[in-house]
Amino acid sequence: MRISRERMEEWALGDKEKGLSSLIPPRDYSGMDLQVEQLRVWLPDPAKIGLEELCRRAETSMTAYLTEYFTEYIYGRHELLKMRENRTGLYEPRPEIMYNMERCSEPPQPDLGKNIFALKIFIPTKIKHALQTLAGRAQSSLGEFARALICAHLFGRTHGPKRLMALTSHEESEANHWENADESASTI
Repeated sequence: MRISRERMEEWALGDKEKGLSSLIPPRDYSGMDLQVEQLRVWLPDPAKIGLEELCRRAETSMTAYLTEYFTEYIYGRHELLKMRENRTGLYEPRPEIMYNMERCSEPPQPDLGKNIFALKIFIPTKIKHALQTLAGRAQSSLGEFARALICAHLFGRTHGPKRLMALTSHEESEANHWENADESASTI
């Protein structure tokens, strides 16, 4: 993930601070610094606005924000902070190159409206595969699962996957086609 040097220097430990402990067996985070997989998600307008506001406040891009969120969801906050601290996984330095949710039960859920914002970000392969596995366990598509995660992250778990779609069957079909299409396919 591309993080500015200034930003990484902000995370440096002070002289008296001790690093985070290794509390669980080490995991293989190699390759997570490469954002080569495409994730396409249709989001409702409140989720788009919420993401933009959080990214502006965190002074980061949507890609960096969501990649860190998905990493935290999959591996945990402690491990994310250890990656940052140890410059591994997402934060592993790369040679400089110059160029430019699980299903919830069925309580009534708020409706955020139609999913009208087409979000396309590039994330590490390991993150996409882990999200795909979790989506499969939840018996949902990757796009639906990612949308539910993002909306639950922004607005709480009451905004689960069922009502987030808010699409007609035709719109749902078109959205699923776009979310599952590869880079070379045409978009809607």
